[in-house]
Amino acid sequence: MKTIALMKKIIFLTLILIICAACHKEESQDIKHKIKKAELGTVEYTVRQIIRNSDETWKLMGDKKVLFSVKATMKAGIDLEQVTDDDIKVDGKQVRLTLPHAQVHAINIRPNDITVVYYKVGALRRNYTQKEYDEIMRAGEYAIRSDQTLRKSILTEAESNAKDFFELMLKSNGFEEIEISFR
Repeated sequence: MKTIALMKKIIFLTLILIICAACHKEESQDIKHKIKKAELGTVEYTVRQIIRNSDETWKLMGDKKVLFSVKATMKAGIDLEQVTDDDIKVDGKQVRLTLPHAQVHAINIRPNDITVVYYKVGALRRNYTQKEYDEIMRAGEYAIRSDQTLRKSILTEAESNAKDFFELMLKSNGFEEIEISFR
């Protein structure tokens, strides 16, 4: 009789452990699903760049100069498609999340955000062509894209914002110990 009661207790405790493990695994999968969204944009910068062009090849025939002001919007954040299940470690109320480094997702320059600030073409020179304007704009966009100080600043802020976002999200999902790092 004691043996049957002991066996029932063991079976009951085993079932409880299996259910708890399944719930923990389901909870772990649920949080992994919440984290692994497509893209998390965490910062948006608006920058102005002055682009100038001076064609000195025919100086004797007069100046040919143009100065543009370009406003660009840069968006950066974390590509969550790069997060794997191994990057999310859940243990009870503890979670360790390893995220990929932030990256610039988009640089947008709208045509109406480009203004001519200064324009001078000598009387014996021909005006800028659309092709020349396009080349100047490409050079300006390249200058914005390749500005390493700006890039570092926006990516640092994007990672800081992503860390804050995930800490709040994970706390609201009941986690008490949260560790977030970048690979």
